[in-house]
Amino acid sequence: MKHIRIITSLIAVFVATLMIHAENGMNSPYTRYGFGQLSTMELGANKGMGGVGIGLHNSNQINLLNPASYAAVDTLTFLLDIGMSLHNTNFAEGGVKMNARNTTFDYLAMQFRLMPKLGMTIGMTPFSNIGYNFSNSQTIRDDEDGEVITTNRYHGSGGLRQVTAGLGWAPFKGLAVGANLSYLYGEIYHYIYNQYTGAEVDTYTKQYQADITTYKVDFGAQYLTTFGKNKLVLGATYQLGHTIDDNGYIINATSTSVNASYDTLQVTTFSIPASIGLGLSYTYDDRLTLAADYSMQQYSTANFFGYRGTDYHRASLGFEYIPERITRKLFRRARYRAGLHYATSHYLIGAHRGPTEYGVSIGIGLPIMNGWNAKSIVNISGQAVHVRPNVPGMITENYLRLSIGLSFNESWFDKWKVQ
Repeated sequence: MKHIRIITSLIAVFVATLMIHAENGMNSPYTRYGFGQLSTMELGANKGMGGVGIGLHNSNQINLLNPASYAAVDTLTFLLDIGMSLHNTNFAEGGVKMNARNTTFDYLAMQFRLMPKLGMTIGMTPFSNIGYNFSNSQTIRDDEDGEVITTNRYHGSGGLRQVTAGLGWAPFKGLAVGANLSYLYGEIYHYIYNQYTGAEVDTYTKQYQADITTYKVDFGAQYLTTFGKNKLVLGATYQLGHTIDDNGYIINATSTSVNASYDTLQVTTFSIPASIGLGLSYTYDDRLTLAADYSMQQYSTANFFGYRGTDYHRASLGFEYIPERITRKLFRRARYRAGLHYATSHYLIGAHRGPTEYGVSIGIGLPIMNGWNAKSIVNISGQAVHVRPNVPGMITENYLRLSIGLSFNESWFDKWKVQ
């Protein structure tokens, strides 16, 4: 019962972290476009390997990136994975630099087997994050009549979260299929203020807002083959696209010192895009794993408050190495990971594609080795991400992220025998 109390306490801590940080996990001006900064469904092991997962099929870790992997869970195993990240972001524009620090809840997921060859996973992860607050000013008149300065302020908050339930089934040896059903919910708020000083000029405010509740459906398949100490896995995923029924609103306001007027425009232009993913992994002797992923989300068919998106592409490479599978030496049994990724934007800035993202990651999985648990792992990873604009003069971003996750592997379905 001791370990049950420990795990229950940890869940409470991370749920509290979710409630505290759900609205302030980002600090990027680029989140004012599209759905904001998109989040992947990476858990601790995936993060250290550059985000790969479509072709990974393991019994000792949860992999939300392909629901077909749920079929690998052991018969008596209960898996629980929780994680969070610390972010340090550097912004640079025209020789001016500044830093920002944030904390985000990343995920909470659990997995167990319902019956032979059928596993189930329940998880909670972000879908997108929005968070920014910046301004710019310029003098438009400075003469004998006085100085007039115009200031534009931009502020945004919100994002979407998702709760996912999925099944993975292995109908035949070497083949696994699965599906995820996710409930998406959240708010999107964007504000633009245009103000003047030194003159009797109207002040303009433009507000974009939407409360979104919808669903998302993902399918996955994996084909496994082994020869000697070698294992090869081919994976594929597909996400259904659909229009979101919820309405968004654009509110234009004009105010002076004596009155104010408002004009509200209702828009119905949101959608979840169709997407595909392909993945491949090779494992030798259950100790060395090499993996590669590619995915494409068709945001070119989606609009955001009347603005068109663009297709999102992501490619990842990663590896994991375990010196020894069975040993009491902590760092000989640890899982050493590294990876890199490349991703485009899912939105346009004017007529140009948004910035391109390049990232590299390293990680380690440290086993918890004590008298009652030798399978659980503490996953620690660091990521360095460079966000490079495709239009000269825009902001360059550099992220340093430290991600920490706890992956509990428990035999909770053992039957006690009385001698």
